[in-house]
Amino acid sequence: MEKINRFLNSKFNTDDGSDYRDGFDEPVSSAKAARGNFFTLLYFPALILWLELVLRLSCGEGLSFVSFLYRFMFTVPIASVLTLLCTIGGARLNRVLCAAFTAALSIWFSVQILYFNVFRTFLTVSSIGGTNQAMNSFDMILDAMRSRVLFLILTFLPLVLYIAFGKRLFPFRRIRMSGRLIVLGTAVLFAVAAPLIIDAATGGSQSNLSSHSLYRGELQQKPAQERFGMLTMQRIDISRLFFGTKVDLKNVSEDDYTADAPADKKIVKPKPHETSAKLPTGGDTGDITSYVEGVKPTYTNEYTDFFKGYNVIFLSAESFSHYCIDKEITPNLYKMYNEGFQFDNYYTPGWGVSTTDGEYVNLVGLIPKAGVWSFSDSAKSHVYFPFSLAQQAHNYGYSEVRAYHNHDYTYYDRDKYLTNLGYDYKGVGNGLKLDEIVWPNSDLEMVEHTVDDYINADSFSVYYMTVSGHGSWSDWNMMALRHKDEIEHSKFKNYSTDCKVYLAANIELDRAVGKLMKSLKKAGKLNNTVICLTADHYPYALDDVDGVSELAGHKVDDTFEKYRNAWLMWSGSMKKSVKVKTYCSSLDVLPTLSNMLGYEYDSRMLMGTDVFSGKDPLVIFLDRSFITQNGKFNAGTGSYTPFKKNGKDNLEKLQSIVSNRFTVSRMILENDYYRKVFGSKGFKPKNAKTLLKSGKNG
Repeated sequence: MEKINRFLNSKFNTDDGSDYRDGFDEPVSSAKAARGNFFTLLYFPALILWLELVLRLSCGEGLSFVSFLYRFMFTVPIASVLTLLCTIGGARLNRVLCAAFTAALSIWFSVQILYFNVFRTFLTVSSIGGTNQAMNSFDMILDAMRSRVLFLILTFLPLVLYIAFGKRLFPFRRIRMSGRLIVLGTAVLFAVAAPLIIDAATGGSQSNLSSHSLYRGELQQKPAQERFGMLTMQRIDISRLFFGTKVDLKNVSEDDYTADAPADKKIVKPKPHETSAKLPTGGDTGDITSYVEGVKPTYTNEYTDFFKGYNVIFLSAESFSHYCIDKEITPNLYKMYNEGFQFDNYYTPGWGVSTTDGEYVNLVGLIPKAGVWSFSDSAKSHVYFPFSLAQQAHNYGYSEVRAYHNHDYTYYDRDKYLTNLGYDYKGVGNGLKLDEIVWPNSDLEMVEHTVDDYINADSFSVYYMTVSGHGSWSDWNMMALRHKDEIEHSKFKNYSTDCKVYLAANIELDRAVGKLMKSLKKAGKLNNTVICLTADHYPYALDDVDGVSELAGHKVDDTFEKYRNAWLMWSGSMKKSVKVKTYCSSLDVLPTLSNMLGYEYDSRMLMGTDVFSGKDPLVIFLDRSFITQNGKFNAGTGSYTPFKKNGKDNLEKLQSIVSNRFTVSRMILENDYYRKVFGSKGFKPKNAKTLLKSGKNG
């Protein structure tokens, strides 16, 4: 012990006698000085590991030796830098710096705990500017604080203990140059060794959730946080933000998972869904082109032109789920489902940035880029999306192309990205008038105050982003109160408060749909208008009370079933319902609807698939799990569950295909690829002048 004390004192104590006193009058003994130096060196590693542990537990994650090992390796360099910064001045200044860094870390981790509780994802550097928008619901913040109060206390516990006892236990004296070099050398050693250990341990595995892929590949926020820790995930995020992501497209063909032209007798001459545009080469755009050229297009099929020439009303319904569909309390949603298309195996995966990423998938058919607000980024760079419903409506000469949102019109930058898509947009604050501004606002009032904008036009394509179903639901909010009596006198009266409030709030959505139906019928447009409704995301504000399982009537698994949902597609012209068993997701909405509307598009450039094309389904989730027609693969556990006894999939190939779709989606956004394909004049469909005339609006 004496040798250790001498080493610590000789390498870390300065020659300034004042620093031996630890701020007290009496001199510091050699043993006490050595103990203080030892505790000082341990302080920041212990603090960071503690905060990482609290965050992990608050997110419901289990403990793992491998994860702890990675966390420790990546913690040492960060902790060493903080230790150096807190030992270059006098003892008092150093302790002030230490307290400041401790407070900053505690605040940042507490913000992450709250943000994850609300949005089921983590706050990234590029999203900081929009945090005030994302968390502007005071009720949601209070709910998050109440549900995570223990973890918040544990997050700030080190700061309290340091203020109370740090002066004696962690003196943070100024250390000698030799000590600084030791600390710095330790930081460099671990910073260099940790990535090499990752590569060696995983053998450079290309599995989407291998440590190698998480560290060097596309940013995957939650899996990276689970594996390496919050601070390392955010360092990866910053690196991707400033230096980009290395292109890593897997050399794999999708031929096995693409149908040839259908051998359907109803289709005499099936045509591929692809354009004749010359695809650009060179650089990143050339990599995208190589991918596109390696994908077989889908073909026209029996549902091509099913809604040809129809008007379109598309609703992204806030937190909607199939549990909201009920004959008694939501008769209009029930009518849409039972008389329209019934997608029984439909999923709305949760993406990185809550609602706006859900909109991005619904409207442009691409996977959002991790770590950023993809729609906001697209608007800043004026990215061109030729196959979006808005752009296609302009291509085909629709008279009215409008979008509405019954909340602050600038929320999530909707005023920028919806206009960039081509919509004439109104929200609260730029033209949308509501009877009363409350939280959440009324979907019914939004429809009542907007339907006359377009209902009498020759043709229209309209988009609604609703808000009545917005969480939280721990207490009766303004929309739920409107329908409280209906719920309390229904079969749902014995449900928990959260579930009753959730269902009651969605009755307002049902009333909005009913108003659309009545207005269309009155205007004589019911039989030549298709209404398409799907969610932005599953109702994750129910997670803390496991409300989804309560609504389902059984325990719902978090990887797949939690994201199961409904996609409603209906028109008054439909004579009978169409049951669809094909597995599909929100990525498939745009190509499917485009095919049914008779729009020309390039199926190779979208990440989803026309459900009726005959192409083998592939439902992709944020963590790279997926579902095929044969089974489902859980990327978190690496387990595969076949649907039938002899069902099987080429998992290695499918993982590569999934990885490619994430990468290509990001690259299309970053490179404004569609604009490079179609040039300054944009995409011009060949049937632009004839579609409306030959369809229902003709």
